[in-house]
Amino acid sequence: GDARSPMLVLIALAITPAAQDAGDRPPGTKPAEVGRWLAANVAWGTMATASETRGGEPWGNVVSFADNCTGTPFFYLSKLDETSRDLDFDDTATLTVSENARGVGCDKVDPQDPTCARLSLHGRVRRTNSTEDRAARQALFHKHPAMEHWPTNHGFSTYIMQPIHDVFVLSYYGGAHPIPVDDYLRLPAGPWCPGRAA
Repeated sequence: GDARSPMLVLIALAITPAAQDAGDRPPGTKPAEVGRWLAANVAWGTMATASETRGGEPWGNVVSFADNCTGTPFFYLSKLDETSRDLDFDDTATLTVSENARGVGCDKVDPQDPTCARLSLHGRVRRTNSTEDRAARQALFHKHPAMEHWPTNHGFSTYIMQPIHDVFVLSYYGGAHPIPVDDYLRLPAGPWCPGRAA
């Protein structure tokens, strides 16, 4: 049997980072790498925009995204959706992603627990140009196959968050870490990349 006392077991559980079953998840003490892992392995997040219909007050909405293991997210938004209309009004936005959205890794802790990692990216979300559009569709349809079959009369367009102005990651105790954008973006895809679109 296990000779450790119940108290020692509880302490060990309390200080162990979440998501031990999350494959190549970087340790929580490496927030920049955790941020890139989240961008590559989580399929959706919440985008906060300045709401045109609410006089510029904040508004949040669930959005699917794909970063193709680059750290820069692409989106596929409809003109019927309030988020895309808000971006026409003010194209600055924040995308927040939680490890809890993966469905594994945070099952033993609350989503607000610091060991259940989260990433916030703040920047300009704009429509892609023609070159970016091809890359965006490849990445998005690879990660979200159903998107390719969404109604053509709903005014869907691809968007990209570029430039990214701020990166914040909370992945362990001690508060969120502001990550220099260049440090975040220049990290190699790493073992956490689940596979790029062609």
